[in-house]
Amino acid sequence: MLEVLGLDRPAEVLYFTLVDNPPMPVDDLCRRTGLDPDEAGGALVRLEDGGLISRLPGSPSCWTALPPEHALEVLLLARERDIHRARALANRLTERHREARRGRDSAALIEVISGRDGVARCGQQLFSRAEREIRGIDAPPYAQASDGERVNSASVVAGRNVRSRFIHARDTLSMPGTIERVEADIAAGEDVRFLPEAPMKLIIADDQAALIPLLATPQVLDACILVHPSALLDALSTLFESLWSQAQPYMPGRTAPVGPGEFVNEEERRIISLLAMGLPDEAIARQLGMGLRTVQRRVQALLGRLGAASRFQAGVLLAGRGWWHPEEDGAGRGTAG
Repeated sequence: MLEVLGLDRPAEVLYFTLVDNPPMPVDDLCRRTGLDPDEAGGALVRLEDGGLISRLPGSPSCWTALPPEHALEVLLLARERDIHRARALANRLTERHREARRGRDSAALIEVISGRDGVARCGQQLFSRAEREIRGIDAPPYAQASDGERVNSASVVAGRNVRSRFIHARDTLSMPGTIERVEADIAAGEDVRFLPEAPMKLIIADDQAALIPLLATPQVLDACILVHPSALLDALSTLFESLWSQAQPYMPGRTAPVGPGEFVNEEERRIISLLAMGLPDEAIARQLGMGLRTVQRRVQALLGRLGAASRFQAGVLLAGRGWWHPEEDGAGRGTAG
């Protein structure tokens, strides 16, 4: 627990023991903690140097814990100063890194990131560095490091009050596991919309950096372009917002009306959401793990309840009943965890 303050395990064990007990000599501390005298002696010196404990006069010498609220606060302040210095060093190194890649007549607007590990780590760094918002266009192939860690926005920004908006290509709904992954991201606070086609993969972090594939249609994501603040980054941001305004949300909510005083259940909600995306029955059945005939029966029943003669008319009716209002969703929501 106290490792974050620079204390090792022997020091932590001794400190907790002294906090819970009156002053003790070294022999008693060793019996209570199971530490040998040399190990305990070194740990006590480290605790004393850190201002956490004090040696009382007498024979044998006894050790006592100083008031934790003051002693730990001193260590916390020291650790915060270390973090600030490390952050300042990281900023200086970042500038040096950019300077080293800056040509005489260019402004280091872009960098080429090579290798699967490099691309995956760069993507994760963009997610981790974001303080306000992550935006992106999600499409295969996906970045994945050699250790199997896959780049994922929702898992990185969860709990950090960082807004996350992603556009997916509707074709990805035919890929196994897509719905589960999308719904997990939505549950983590991510705003998700779909387009019939995604023009490119894209990640934008705080209008400070963007990552796009080096090739237009890569088979493997092993080379990307990192874009720094520039007119190109502004253009990518404008492109995303334009596509976002055209895209369709996947899920309007847990329940929604299909008629006066009539609501759908969870399974019907998912069917309607996929139906509104324009997916055929076969794709809906595959995504939901249901039989084709079962899906066909449910779709026909829902169309009947909606009073729709076709899937297109069903989409129009759903929009009119509050299932899809993209223009009202511009504010989005922050990731809450």
